[in-house]
Amino acid sequence: MLRGQSDSLKCGYDHSFGWGQTIAPAALVATGSIITASPWLHTQLDKSIHDWSQRDNHPRFEAENVIQYTPIASILILKACGVKSKHGWRDLVNLGVGSGLLSFAISHGMKYATRVERPYEGVFNSFPSGHTTTAFMGAEMLRREYGEEYPGIAIAGYTVATGVGLLRIYNNRHWASDVLAGAGIGILSASIMYWLAPYLRF
Repeated sequence: MLRGQSDSLKCGYDHSFGWGQTIAPAALVATGSIITASPWLHTQLDKSIHDWSQRDNHPRFEAENVIQYTPIASILILKACGVKSKHGWRDLVNLGVGSGLLSFAISHGMKYATRVERPYEGVFNSFPSGHTTTAFMGAEMLRREYGEEYPGIAIAGYTVATGVGLLRIYNNRHWASDVLAGAGIGILSASIMYWLAPYLRF
């Protein structure tokens, strides 16, 4: 990460932790985990949604391999175009790298700890969805940087992230529970870095 005095300490951004901010992402992770851990719920929910989404045997359209990076890329593009963000370039890079590393560590650690089989047989790293984690991490950063002044940008970021999760199901890559948990992990990862930023001094 870039070294030096963090300009987040100068911009007046509120980095304080609040339990209320954890409710939605924690609920997503908990819901996904419960569905995955319960054979009955996995059959009734995950497999039912899977069978419905694959009912027409459609070809895969894996645009989410690229789209997952749209929210995080949008932060830098908007900044370069002169749209005022909450943080300067140094902090944006540090927050992005930190959030990305944290989300990767959590999601991939869980993948290989849980060993959940994907909807297609023989691959055991389904839970949670890494693509969805990345997309929602970027969407949460986008919301924190631009959402107060430009609510539409925050809505667009979360819309794109939701689309990534739906495409993972549509393309037979993940169960719905994987997507729910991935969304929560992505939001929490970005949030944790914003809470810790004043103490890390990057």
